[in-house]
Formats: sequence, structure tokens, C-alpha cells
Amino acid sequence: MISKKMLIKKILLNTKRNLFNVLSIFKQQKGELSDRCENLTSIPGIGTKNCNNFYEAGYMTPESIISASDEELLTIPGVGISFVKKLRKTLGRI
Repeated sequence: MISKKMLIKKILLNTKRNLFNVLSIFKQQKGELSDRCENLTSIPGIGTKNCNNFYEAGYMTPESIISASDEELLTIPGVGISFVKKLRKTLGRI
């Protein structure tokens, strides 16, 4: 029969392995997200918090955002008229 001490040690070891696996998954996902955002955050007004919204809307490069119409950009969650105005002013396309 397994003693309580051995049982607790076994449970803790399994918990440690499971936690390591979960943290590895999060680390990998964070790396993928930061790779996506690296290009998009070069545009004024796009930060690490909202770059995923652009990516999921199909805007994966700065060029795709710059060439999009105002109406198209306004359909992205978190994008408002102030962002569009700032983008156009920065690019000299008012």
C-alpha cells in the first residue's frame, strides 16, 4: 500500500508536469501573437492590444491596412474615426 507521503509526492509531480505543459502552450501562443503584431505595430495607433483584431479581420501587413478604405477599417472592432483620421494624417492622405 502506498503511504500518504508517496501519494502526495506523486500528485505533486503530476501537477508540476501538467502545469509545465500548459505554460509551454501559452508561451508558444504568445510568440505567435508577437510575431503577428511586430509588423502591424509599426503603424501609429496600432498597439499590441488591438493588433489581433486587425489580423483576424484579414489585415496581416501594414500595406493591407494602409490600402484599406475608411469604411473597411471602421468595420474592425476597436477602430474608430479617430484612428482612421490619425492614419490618414500620418500618411498624408487626408
